[in-house]
Amino acid sequence: MLRTLPTKILPAEPQIAIVRAFFTKHGTALCTAAGLIDGDAGTARVLRLMSMLREAPRLDHPMRRRLVDLHRLLSLDPVLKAFEPDLSSWTLLNPASAEVEELCLLTDRLYDLLISISDSDTKRKVPALDLPAQMAA
Repeated sequence: MLRTLPTKILPAEPQIAIVRAFFTKHGTALCTAAGLIDGDAGTARVLRLMSMLREAPRLDHPMRRRLVDLHRLLSLDPVLKAFEPDLSSWTLLNPASAEVEELCLLTDRLYDLLISISDSDTKRKVPALDLPAQMAA
């Protein structure tokens, strides 16, 4: 016997809706960019985050942490100790190439997304990620 799936969708929390929309628009580019920097591990990291976003009812702390970590990866932030990306493929890229320019623009868009989430937290009086100032992206 087949079970009927509900057709009524609960409204999403505004923050997760914003993040989902961002990943709908830029998900493929984020996978490509993370893959350029960290190979298959970078691509898998983005795909796991996208899967989490698809299933989550709200933007929780682990997802926020993954968003910040993704920004740090794309920014080549050396402070990140959670993983050591293989940057050997990065040296093969021409800094003046369109590919690198697109990566920089995508990183800026991700930063803007993080800021909009933070602004939303401030309006709702919800504490954002508790990161020391020197570790903030």
